[in-house]
Amino acid sequence: MLSDSGWTGRKFLQETLYRDSHIKVEEEPKTRVCGVCEPNQTLIPLPEINKIAVDPVIFWDALDDRQTIRTYSDEEMHKWELSLLLHYTQGVREKKNGSHFRTVPSAGALHPFETRIIVNRVSGLEPGIYRYLPLDHALVHEECHSGDHQSLCHVCKNPNLISSSAISFIWTAVPERMIWKFGPRGWRYLFIEAGHICQNLYVACAALSLGVCAIGSYNDDDINCILGIDGDSEFCIYLASVGKIK
Repeated sequence: MLSDSGWTGRKFLQETLYRDSHIKVEEEPKTRVCGVCEPNQTLIPLPEINKIAVDPVIFWDALDDRQTIRTYSDEEMHKWELSLLLHYTQGVREKKNGSHFRTVPSAGALHPFETRIIVNRVSGLEPGIYRYLPLDHALVHEECHSGDHQSLCHVCKNPNLISSSAISFIWTAVPERMIWKFGPRGWRYLFIEAGHICQNLYVACAALSLGVCAIGSYNDDDINCILGIDGDSEFCIYLASVGKIK
């Protein structure tokens, strides 16, 4: 007999089965378009990807070296390293026919995520929370709605992952961006695509000899409250800590 958690999972699968009747193309939502700079925010440009000189990496080596690392040194990350990580997790690689194709796949090229980073130690950036704007390849500084950026350490089961990291990624999902086109099935795509993004981060970190750890154990309500999102129209879906390897 299935437990309560088993029934929850089964209900989710049943209600998000692929059915043509569920696919409903409506007018694309105009609210909360990814990467909007608010009137009170200032763009912080990141180093241009094509001007960053990095040593060539054999792809298979990066895959072999991919691993979870939970302890980091006190060394700062370079701004160019952050620029590469943001580009290869949510950056725009091509603009075509009004669509923006990123470095990760997304159903309908809709990309329903916002990327925020907790900065502890990055050269040229003050500690705090920033949001990534993929179309501009830039950051904006975000205000915490409760506590401060250090409060985010305590929403995780292992607070040291964020407190000791140079940076931590917070990916939030805006389901409206996906559901308007794919209906209930779009809910599955949200979680699938979060995995695409984090795997890219792992491979990019391996190529740069950085440590990374995906984080799935966190208090949803607390992190949504700190970020000032309602947990409904936008909610935290995944985190990851990154730092220099000891």
